Amino acid sequence: MKSRNFAICIFVLLLLTAVPGLVGAQEAKAYFHFFGGLNRVFEYGCDCDYEQGVDDFPVTPEHTTANVGMSFGYLLGRGFGIEVDGRYHTNAEVTLTDPSDGDTVDIDTAKHYSITASLIYRIFRGGSTPYLVAGAGFDTLVDVETKTLETDFGYEFILDEPEKKTDFMFHLGGGFEFLLSQSFGLRLDARYVNVPKTDDHPDIQSVNATAGLIFRF
Repeated sequence: MKSRNFAICIFVLLLLTAVPGLVGAQEAKAYFHFFGGLNRVFEYGCDCDYEQGVDDFPVTPEHTTANVGMSFGYLLGRGFGIEVDGRYHTNAEVTLTDPSDGDTVDIDTAKHYSITASLIYRIFRGGSTPYLVAGAGFDTLVDVETKTLETDFGYEFILDEPEKKTDFMFHLGGGFEFLLSQSFGLRLDARYVNVPKTDDHPDIQSVNATAGLIFRF
């Protein structure tokens, strides 16, 4: 809840800061951005949450997934812009460990997609410039179902389908935009992503790095 309130405060602050840009904008340009990259998910969960027969594998180790996506943005003026972003994340195989006896089981993390709305501030005016970005939205799991697996010690392990598949998320980051012409360029982007803790899962944090093409019109 604290993470969510912090993200909302940052988003509102940037929105208020952008008001002069909204008023003073003289030349606004729209753009599409197509990209792909990697998402490094940090370890989440705690051995302290271990409960035999209920939560035998409480910690999910670090892992990396691939992602692709696109965004649509609009430059408002004075360096500010707004952007709607959609990303699809693949899954990865991870090994969970039972902290009580060292038993292990291999699982596939869930595929998921995210949709966010962001404010962007381009630090310099002109074709090529670094930028800052902050936004929030929702992350949704796909193709998840209850599975029965076998641990390394030969025990049956049931991986339950989560009741809630959509969560609030926010991101903070920045990147660099390099325009090769007035309508075409390259863009590098890196964002810290947080899915705050809920009753269904612990706090999940990751870093998402992408590279892609940008088309202005």
